[in-house]
Amino acid sequence: MPTTSRRAALSRPLRPLVSLRISKPALAFAFACLTAMVAAGHAQPIDPHRLYEQNCGGCHTQHAGDFVHDNLEYSDGNIIGSRSDRELRAFLEAGHGRLSPDEVEAMVVLLTGIQQSGRLFHDKCIICHDRAVVLARRELILRDGQLIGRYTDRDIEQFLSGHGRLTSDEVSKMVEVLKRHLGTRER
Repeated sequence: MPTTSRRAALSRPLRPLVSLRISKPALAFAFACLTAMVAAGHAQPIDPHRLYEQNCGGCHTQHAGDFVHDNLEYSDGNIIGSRSDRELRAFLEAGHGRLSPDEVEAMVVLLTGIQQSGRLFHDKCIICHDRAVVLARRELILRDGQLIGRYTDRDIEQFLSGHGRLTSDEVSKMVEVLKRHLGTRER
């Protein structure tokens, strides 16, 4: 190609090679495929409550809190079965529930957290509110590490100081329980 024709070709505006006329359904499908490919490349966080309800609630009690308080104890830094004296992690890792290693970890963290928080929510809150996980995920958000009412924009720690007849220690514990529930939800 002579130099003058190459310059002329480069100086002309580039013409599109293909006319892009994509329908909205085709565009939506392409976006869904792209989203799925990106999600497949990144591990999704495990929602331990959903995991418990789907994998454990059929044979055990429907909700993890009831299961923990009826069947598990904390001893020497471990959660153990109150009847079997078997350590929870080892029991799950041996195949009970057919959980992946990540799911075993999520389940141990969930059940340990429930056991450590005692029955505070059950004893003081459940009479008026839904389960703690449902209340937290439906009604609360975290903003800069602070627990806030999703619809009221209220500081929940401050609110709880005058709500539910909670002591200051119980307020702190309840805030941590509710934060934990928000931190374990799938996005």
